[in-house]
Amino acid sequence: MDINKEIWQYRPLCLIQEMLRYAWHKSLGSFICSPTPVWYNFGSKCGQEKREYLKINKDWYSIHRNLYRHENVFYNIDNALKTNPSIKGLALIFFMDIGDYLYTTPMIAALAKKYPKLKLYAYVSKNMDRNNSPLVAPLLETNPNIDKVFYFDGYRNPVVWKNYNYKDAFKDIPEDFLVMPVYYDYSLKVPHRTYSLFETFGLPLPLKKEPPKPVFYFSKEPKPAILEAFNKINKIAKRKKGIVFLQLDSRGSNYTYPHTDTLIRALLRDDYFVISATKSAVIDDNFYLVDFKKFAFNDTASLLHLLKAENKVYVISINSVFWAASAGLGLPNLGLQHWIDKKVHNLWYPNILVVTDYIYPKLPKNKMFLAGEGDYKRHNKKIIDYEPAYILKSFNKMISKESQKESQKEKKAN
Repeated sequence: MDINKEIWQYRPLCLIQEMLRYAWHKSLGSFICSPTPVWYNFGSKCGQEKREYLKINKDWYSIHRNLYRHENVFYNIDNALKTNPSIKGLALIFFMDIGDYLYTTPMIAALAKKYPKLKLYAYVSKNMDRNNSPLVAPLLETNPNIDKVFYFDGYRNPVVWKNYNYKDAFKDIPEDFLVMPVYYDYSLKVPHRTYSLFETFGLPLPLKKEPPKPVFYFSKEPKPAILEAFNKINKIAKRKKGIVFLQLDSRGSNYTYPHTDTLIRALLRDDYFVISATKSAVIDDNFYLVDFKKFAFNDTASLLHLLKAENKVYVISINSVFWAASAGLGLPNLGLQHWIDKKVHNLWYPNILVVTDYIYPKLPKNKMFLAGEGDYKRHNKKIIDYEPAYILKSFNKMISKESQKESQKEKKAN
């Protein structure tokens, strides 16, 4: 029986465990060996050789703000290779959701480019919870920069969720690989998750005004189910103003927009074809509900990519996976920020116009639509529900802005 796993099932006991761990690290941490599966301990146990050393010292990684809420690890792969040239690869351990993974794609591409001789193996927890999705593995399997993908039996800490247990991953990690959990710094000072990932892995920041967009990898020949859906939608959508894709639920915040059907019917009346990734009871020839029994996440993205080539495609989504996905697909997104998160700039891309009841000082003013009291209702103490009429009003403003952009591009072209 794993006593740590037993403790982790009970929040009060886990809280006591974390307090003792904090006290230990502050006092005797450098003298006593601990079996506690802390996320930055790299799976080592007392009495065993610490795998992360690989006959080198700790100069290849450092922990900032140890044991605080937003602690983070930073790697120096160059130092590791200089000290131990026998290193053959990097074991990248993922404990995250699909949206979180999308932010990592530019970093993974940069990592593969900088270290072409190193193998990149990916390890994904097979357990579904509010922080992790095993559906990240199929996305990694489509990523040409990843050589192999493995599942491991990992679980989260209910108090400090970053302190996840990934000891089970070691059964598939070669001895000559560096073990590197994929994580980003998450604090108000961080300008964006993607920049944080580059810094975490010791990569030079991209010389761009905007953070690198997520990267999708689609097969040259789409699956039959994707082509079938494309032909069905495209035939009708060509006669419409455009296509509106909706994603109005979030597993992370356990939220589903309660007026999805009302919003869909309003968009249909305005002569749009509507696709929804959120469940709906609407039945209409101009409406398509994504069937997740047929479509993986990458399939949905591939469908939108194909439709974009022949139609105007827009996104309306709450702050979840499609904030990152819309940026990677290059689609205008009306982003519904349904609760106050002062770190929302970590997740934001310029293609997103944010509907909010709170002014975020780190977002451009012209990228926010500020909702008044009559534009939303309180869902609970933390979350709000925007009125469908206000979402539609904001969507029309976004369309107007997009039209202005297109006009300006045409003027410059001429």
